[in-house]
Amino acid sequence: MKQQLILLREENDLLNCLIGQSYNQRTKFEAEKILTEIHSKAQDRSIGKMALCYVIDKNQVLGVGGSTLLKDKKGKITSNLILDNFGLWLAKIFSTLTTSNQSFTGVNTSGANSPIHSRALTSNVFNITSGGAVGIRLIVGSGSTPPARTDFFVQTKFVIAPENALFASGFPVYNSGLGNFKNLGSIIAGGAGTINESALVDRMRTQASGIADLSLFRDIISPAVPFIAGQSIALEYTIQL
Repeated sequence: MKQQLILLREENDLLNCLIGQSYNQRTKFEAEKILTEIHSKAQDRSIGKMALCYVIDKNQVLGVGGSTLLKDKKGKITSNLILDNFGLWLAKIFSTLTTSNQSFTGVNTSGANSPIHSRALTSNVFNITSGGAVGIRLIVGSGSTPPARTDFFVQTKFVIAPENALFASGFPVYNSGLGNFKNLGSIIAGGAGTINESALVDRMRTQASGIADLSLFRDIISPAVPFIAGQSIALEYTIQL
């Protein structure tokens, strides 16, 4: 049975105080501080992650939203909903090493099953023949349905490029003092829309020596962040270890 979760969007309205400020490290720190305080209300701090999305023009923050707290029918508040793909991958990473290569079947961003190599006894199973480099990608969307573990992509993609597609995340920045790492990527919008959701997607190697894009997280972004062509969209995921 699919778990029905309620979005607690109003909690994130405090982020509106950052609109009009310069987009710099200080503003990002303030946004993270606000969202961390909001997410501290959650009752599941075992795997922590949060997303922050900015729309910027001439280095000024025009809009900012963050991942939304969720509440189930019993009143439990959660901020760390992960998708089935993440759980399947993690289970294989911690599984007992056998005499064969380790793999799992995830659901790619097209909704199809993809057998994925997670660990290997020989390096050649990780060689790919097509599709380019593996690693983390990001995407924003306009869908507003509460996330569920069975989600495999954003609910509604934008129509115009490049905001309608996955975009690159920079090399993850690890902070040993805080025990977290960040993935940040940005694009220049080609059209207009309103961002209500985001996803973090891992491009993985398949058993067929190819690649598949698997979503690990999907989040509802609130407050919603409108944008028009020519403005910058920046998305940052922080994962707490």
